[in-house]
Amino acid sequence: MSPPLTPDADEARRQLADELSNPIYANVGSWISDQFRKLLDWLTGNPDSTHALSTGQLTAIALTVVGLAGIAAWSILGPLRRKHRHAEVFSDEERTAEELRTAAAGLAATGQWAEATLGTFRAMIRSLSERGIVDEFAGMTAHEAAGRAASRLPGLAGRLAGAADVFDSLAYGRRDGTAFQYEAMLALAAEVADTRPAPAADAPATDPGVSVEAVR
Repeated sequence: MSPPLTPDADEARRQLADELSNPIYANVGSWISDQFRKLLDWLTGNPDSTHALSTGQLTAIALTVVGLAGIAAWSILGPLRRKHRHAEVFSDEERTAEELRTAAAGLAATGQWAEATLGTFRAMIRSLSERGIVDEFAGMTAHEAAGRAASRLPGLAGRLAGAADVFDSLAYGRRDGTAFQYEAMLALAAEVADTRPAPAADAPATDPGVSVEAVR
């Protein structure tokens, strides 16, 4: 037999005591605990209670409950949002740029546009790493990768930032991928591959008389 949906007064007090033992309430103070007990006595009609709640006290309790709920929601959802905002581009991905491109094309062939678009972005960044244009590092985000690429490919800075936005939106699952996004990412990757990078900011000056092969 299922337990009753509405607990009696004794059970309600027990549940309240259990809830107030939660660490989140540890620093709130005895005032809140006392007011909750007054409210519970008032709601359950406890004949032994000598407490009376004024309108101001009820308002204060309601505001306290809302505040605690907000704190709890922020405590739980805040770290999740921060984790999502800093999703890694590669994580443990060790495939080469060519292998990533091939895998992305295979995903696109079956209509898996989100994964294909993500794979194409990863292939583009991995290719820049293989060319010595972008230095990969643990935990690198899409926008960090795009920023590093933009410093060497300034003419594509805006499109690289836009590609990072697309990567984030798909990686976080806020929307489905589309064929248009995949094709746009593919076109950007091809242009990145064909663009001669600007010299690194800390690159030593070269003698004009010495021929240096462009990094490709």
